[in-house]
Amino acid sequence: MKANAPKRKVFQDALDLLAEDPVKDTPVAVNGIVSIPVEEIHPFHDHPFRLYEGDRLEDMVQSIREHGVLNPVIVRKAARGYEMLAGHNRTNAAKIAGLTEVPAIVKTDLSDEDAYVYVIETNLLQRSFAELLPSEKAAVLVARYEKISSQGKRNDIR
Repeated sequence: MKANAPKRKVFQDALDLLAEDPVKDTPVAVNGIVSIPVEEIHPFHDHPFRLYEGDRLEDMVQSIREHGVLNPVIVRKAARGYEMLAGHNRTNAAKIAGLTEVPAIVKTDLSDEDAYVYVIETNLLQRSFAELLPSEKAAVLVARYEKISSQGKRNDIR
């Protein structure tokens, strides 16, 4: 070994490796999921759906108090903090339940169109179409129509 060579760090066990200080200001991902402060998450700029109210919201708040947020929200990095793509209701209920952080999956390099697809599709998985307000139905139908009508078209030439 050379005299000026840096010493290699020796780990006694896996706990030493896991206990290393993470890079500051960077959430540490576990299986692709990071814990993000709720105050850093902002609603999607064109979110067309209403948030839960009444018994449905209270049930979700109670569940989060008992079990925490079981399914991570989906966000994308924004100029300030994160922009919510999926999980508006979970984050709202977590705030009411007193949580300061929520588990999240951070998506990168999404266009506004792709981000909007996350917003629309995840909300449709949560709610039935019949349950939506007329304005919400219109937003869903317009988004789906635009997506279908642009399939197969070249967007690299103008």
